[in-house]
Amino acid sequence: METQSPAESSPDPSVDVSHLPLPPGSSGLPLLGETLAFVRDSGKFIEERRRLHGDVFRSHVLGDPIVFMIGPEANRWIFAGENKYLRNRWHRSARKLLGQQSVAMINGSAHLERRRLLAPHFTYAAMRHFVPRIEALVHRHCEQWLSAAQPFKAVDAVRALVFEVAIVLLMGESRVDAAYMSRLFKQWAAGLFAAVPLDIPFTTFGRGAAAEKEMREYLTPLVAEREKLAEQPPDTLGSLLSARDEHGRPLPRETVLDELQLLLFAGHDTTVTATSNLMMLLARYPEVLERCRQEQQQVAEKGPLTLESLRAMPYLHQVIQEVMRFIPPVAGAFRVTTQDVAYGGYRIPKGWQVSLGIRGTHQRAPWTSPERFDPDRMGPERNEQKPQGVYIPFGGGPRVCVGQHFAMVEMAVVSSLLVRGYQWELVPGQDLSPIPFPIPLPRDGLLVRFSRR
Repeated sequence: METQSPAESSPDPSVDVSHLPLPPGSSGLPLLGETLAFVRDSGKFIEERRRLHGDVFRSHVLGDPIVFMIGPEANRWIFAGENKYLRNRWHRSARKLLGQQSVAMINGSAHLERRRLLAPHFTYAAMRHFVPRIEALVHRHCEQWLSAAQPFKAVDAVRALVFEVAIVLLMGESRVDAAYMSRLFKQWAAGLFAAVPLDIPFTTFGRGAAAEKEMREYLTPLVAEREKLAEQPPDTLGSLLSARDEHGRPLPRETVLDELQLLLFAGHDTTVTATSNLMMLLARYPEVLERCRQEQQQVAEKGPLTLESLRAMPYLHQVIQEVMRFIPPVAGAFRVTTQDVAYGGYRIPKGWQVSLGIRGTHQRAPWTSPERFDPDRMGPERNEQKPQGVYIPFGGGPRVCVGQHFAMVEMAVVSSLLVRGYQWELVPGQDLSPIPFPIPLPRDGLLVRFSRR
């Protein structure tokens, strides 16, 4: 690979980059920039400009100047820059609706310390005692799906299941009205991605702000009740309430509430997306489904699901990985420059956003025929996902998703049980094309007829 000169790609503040040009592109309309085109179809927006300008180009979306960077090398540069020449930054609507003291919003040493607090709950080994609880929830929800007289939207059904699983992980056996919270959550999450954060009734952002307030009011007495316990249960809320700073002080209640809301969001939408798209793709690729069923038949004879039995399902894990490559649950993420930097011979000014291109990376070379759904590419013989920066469904660097092991275990349990005991048929004539923004779910909600095998 050709070596770049310091001015072509430099985070060193002592290197003068002022003579370098800005990346090619357009700032669009005053104030609005190119936001409408981006929100209408972010994938088309990025691909059209990539073909015109290359893998590095600029725009102005969601209220900020931004540089889009696509490819493994760009990903490595972004991950290496965390807390150096880059820091995490959400767009304006999310910054207003996500708790300011949650792990997603804080930076530097505070962010690292919060991750250390949360990490023990999200290790692969920590998932051991959650496997039977997830299995029980899947069976209960599938029985409800069987009772549907008419085809139903699998996305909504999966959302209800995944939300209840997330509550169990975060809050244990706390008395939570999952259906009520799920409704508020959906309204709040939509507000996070509003193009314009106008806090007035009947706007997407206004409804999201109202839902966030109602959700916080609902959670506050539950947290207050848990605070009174002499010994906390071994769930995420328990760790948040047990944490003490260097002066022996607990986390403020508002910080605990911020974190709960953030973790519900982080542990929900992406898993709903990946699981729903897995159901769609298995229905569309019967030969892949049949190979999954053959593998499950061998594993099912050994009894209830455990972490050990999940490890004995290599092909199912290849399928899950390929689903997240083929349709990434998150298209990208944002950082902001903390100084003038250079990348690829271009200058990126201080305070500009930088976009991590997950979808763009997953859908191009060096993947072999990236347009094909092919779980074998994830197997040990081809191992296409291994080069650093090529496969990043959970991000990377210091901000790699803290819940990635939980997400993989949850998807494996759900998928295993669906493949073993049930079958689903896609209703003909529906629109299966993905909603382009903010998360790629089938446009008509994935209408299915569900039955027992």
